[in-house]
Amino acid sequence: MDKAWRQFLAVAELRSVSLAAQRLFVSQPTLTHNLKKLETQLGVTLFNRSPRGMTLTPYGETLLEQARIMQRVYDNALGKLQQLKVDQEAGLRIGVGLAWWHLFFRDLFHRYREQHPTAPAHIEIGNHLRSMDQLLAGELDLFIGHRIAGLNPSSGAVFRPLFKVRDACFVRQGHPLLQRPVSFEDLLDYPHLALTPDETRYSRAVVTNPQFKEAERHTYHLADRVVWSTSSMSAALDILRDSDAVMIYPASIAETLVASGVVPLELSEVQEAMDVGVYRLEERVGDEQLDALVGEVVSALNAVSADIERL
Repeated sequence: MDKAWRQFLAVAELRSVSLAAQRLFVSQPTLTHNLKKLETQLGVTLFNRSPRGMTLTPYGETLLEQARIMQRVYDNALGKLQQLKVDQEAGLRIGVGLAWWHLFFRDLFHRYREQHPTAPAHIEIGNHLRSMDQLLAGELDLFIGHRIAGLNPSSGAVFRPLFKVRDACFVRQGHPLLQRPVSFEDLLDYPHLALTPDETRYSRAVVTNPQFKEAERHTYHLADRVVWSTSSMSAALDILRDSDAVMIYPASIAETLVASGVVPLELSEVQEAMDVGVYRLEERVGDEQLDALVGEVVSALNAVSADIERL
């Protein structure tokens, strides 16, 4: 709000130049000069001056009414700008795997939108190597995914493990392998369906030691099987329900997948549990906003009823 209007308001409300000067931290002569300047600009007399103090003329009364309206508008505008600033600073740029979206992040994002209805948000759903590339490029603030085996040690990314998961093998209802416990060798005769598979360009940029991925391919005999892949959960479910393909995916969201018409196989081999957690850049460790967001993730995990192993 303009300085002259603020000074007029103070004098009009206090009915005293000296008291208004004290409130505004200006000298009395300066304030008197500015009031006379305002009257000259408007071409009217705003105050009746007498030894007993200042009283408003009809022009002054009208200006006071309008000035108070302007003050409220001004304060309201500042409040909205401040709220917008807070919401902008609270914006989300986060990557999350499909499994973790269905497991707990969908509910977390719903709560976030209720708390920050005007804050911007970008949720990147997909492969953890692509999310890592986006994190390193500054396009994401953090992402939730598996611990990346063979990650370049000089990447500058820091991993905080949160829970452990084991993979399961999902197939359509009535699949031939549902009749008995199966080993990984039993999968050889059936297509492998990869959901959000690793992309070569991100593998080369992020992973320096590919032997871990090769070990995974060896475990599931991927070199000897037909491989289908898709980046869409909807497409993956359609393919599974319409074929004898087998999809390897975290067992923690089995309930969600079963509701979509696919079921897990009974495996005769116990898989090693894998770490899932939060990646962020080392330079942002200690960032209050990100720490608060990670805290929300931990709270969301506490409410998850699926079978996950907490660390």
